[in-house]
Amino acid sequence: MSVYTKITKDALSDHLENYSIGQLVEIEGISDGIENTNYLLTTTKNEYIFTIFENIDDSIADKYLNFMNHLHGEKFKCALVESTNTNQLSVSISNKPSAIIQKLEGKSISETDESHCESVGELLSEFHQKSSNFKTSLINTRDMAWKIKTIEKLNGSISKKQTEIINASLKLDKLITQQELPKGKIHADLFRDNVLFNNNTISGMIDFYYSCDGFLLYDIAVVANDWCTNNDGSINQKKIDKLFAGYEKNRKVEDKEREYFPFALTSAGLRFYLSRLHDLHFPKIGEMTHIKDPSFFENILLKNLNSMGTIVSK
Repeated sequence: MSVYTKITKDALSDHLENYSIGQLVEIEGISDGIENTNYLLTTTKNEYIFTIFENIDDSIADKYLNFMNHLHGEKFKCALVESTNTNQLSVSISNKPSAIIQKLEGKSISETDESHCESVGELLSEFHQKSSNFKTSLINTRDMAWKIKTIEKLNGSISKKQTEIINASLKLDKLITQQELPKGKIHADLFRDNVLFNNNTISGMIDFYYSCDGFLLYDIAVVANDWCTNNDGSINQKKIDKLFAGYEKNRKVEDKEREYFPFALTSAGLRFYLSRLHDLHFPKIGEMTHIKDPSFFENILLKNLNSMGTIVSK
């Protein structure tokens, strides 16, 4: 959530005529995240999140927005996307698709404890359940082809050590992609900043724009890497146990999934390591941008590779 496309109040006031959500009161840019432009929108009726999609067309945006409203209809803790007066979920502004989404109560947390990990595990398995009957295919935009293309682009911009980490991780990543593991709709980006808490209880899941069809185990690994690691990148086993305990309130994790969990941790770690390296070396230009530190995932990958017997030189 950054600001790459600047919108004037006059333009937004005109834009709001497509909706029945009141008149513009205030608009404020949101700096968190890296992919889309986001504003906090206040109207005479309520507060909303106004999102401009920077890298996808309206047909793809509508898939994500329909997915969100499907989840909301299933009584999942997900914000409703507002429809226009002509029942559209996205409307073009500055030649880009945009959407207006109800703002959920609560804030994300910066530090996790075991109870948070259990709660997000339960939330994730509920998400996997309630998304299972959404029939529209959601393409993984961060698949193996994207990883290889990104690695090639980074060649010459990163260190020898970073290259070794990437190549070793890629081998393990390729192994898990060949396995027969349970699949479904996955969030694929369930970091702490994409879960809201209100009075220490989860109030909502946000930011579904990397959601895709994939291994359910991968989704657990994304959460584990961000919610259940120590400062040095090592796994906090007590938090992992709570994550799985919460998750299994809605779906039993298969023995084979547990066997391949270290591979999933590496696969998820590699995906975010590459995207952060890419954004560091090839930053997008915006009025407000937020670039995340790749060393967080470098440490995670190093610890995981070493635990699996793959030693990377210093």
